[in-house]
Amino acid sequence: MNIKQYEDMIYACGRCEMCRGQDFGERCPELYTQFWESSTARGRMAIARAILEGKMQYTEELAERIFGCFMCGRCREECKKAAGIDIIAITQAMRQDFVEAGVKIPQAANQMVQSILETGNIFNDTPKDHIAWAEGLKFEEGSGVLFFPGCLASHRFKEKTATLVKVLQVAGYKLDFLGKEQACCGTPFWVTGHMEKARVWAEKTVAKYKERGVHTVITPCPSCYRAFKEVYPQILGLEELPFEVRHSSEVLENIVCEKKLDLKHEVNVVLTYHDPCEIGRYHGIYEPPREVLKAVPGVELREMPRNRAEAFCCGGGGGVKLTYPEKSEKVAVARLEEALGTGASVVTTACPACELNLTHAVYAKDAEVRVLDIAEILAISAGIADEEILDPYYIPED
Repeated sequence: MNIKQYEDMIYACGRCEMCRGQDFGERCPELYTQFWESSTARGRMAIARAILEGKMQYTEELAERIFGCFMCGRCREECKKAAGIDIIAITQAMRQDFVEAGVKIPQAANQMVQSILETGNIFNDTPKDHIAWAEGLKFEEGSGVLFFPGCLASHRFKEKTATLVKVLQVAGYKLDFLGKEQACCGTPFWVTGHMEKARVWAEKTVAKYKERGVHTVITPCPSCYRAFKEVYPQILGLEELPFEVRHSSEVLENIVCEKKLDLKHEVNVVLTYHDPCEIGRYHGIYEPPREVLKAVPGVELREMPRNRAEAFCCGGGGGVKLTYPEKSEKVAVARLEEALGTGASVVTTACPACELNLTHAVYAKDAEVRVLDIAEILAISAGIADEEILDPYYIPED
């Protein structure tokens, strides 16, 4: 089994409470939704140990405990203070074991994988749908700087994605875009344990970008960022990829620091910022989004009690949004309530998945608040986007 390689870590778990916290809603979103010891990180380590010792087997009944993890990384962050166990890597390995053992996993997980194989995106949309957001925008093939929106930004946030591109282009970036040749980064493959499919997909993607002459990839999606930055080199056995990867928040920070945009309009709004797990805890990108927001005149940024490395998940990670949607919504509502507690009228983030899940929480709560990407706040100040998008009742064209 693949967890065998983590045997030392699994046996290092002393079952302290660093990973779970003192109450159900403090740290772990999975525990917050399920209330079972087996749903905690230390519970999964006990399961992994039992499997190694032949006392348990992978079963369909066990799948919910392993695939119900949001992979937010909070447990791993806390375990750095204790045993230093990479709980996320072990959970990922257990998911791979499920697939390789042929044990039934959540149907939605397999459907997501099949959609990518058939259409190149998780929504099973056509290539025409995939590039609808880019209508009217001009790109420069061969510029070497590839804009990679990812599935969610392309299919669910067309207006927002176009706004981000306009900001980058006004700031002087010459962007390439693959158009109908663009496909998913492959994150759903490894999130659901399909590692061989992930490896083949990564190989083809890297080869395509190399042939295209890409030297830099800019993406607004933390999952895509992590895919290129961390997962691709890992599964391909490379020290680094033949191109640089930058999250859009890092690029936007550079834009405001070097004053590449004329931020001429005040944006008089109280807002809070939600830290996406995959650029936050996974890659330490905490300050760039905040520096962008602080650079906008008129903005008042109020932090949520849980922020940066201690931020609570939005509920959209680990594939749980599709496999267990009711659990995903429960976590999203909890995070939204924390945001509303700051008195902010706008919740900002730098992740399409977080934006989607928090927006669904807004609908569930019927809350008078807007969920926006940090680029949209910047765009208002630069005169690229209209202030009406701050209105909680604003309806995007897409």
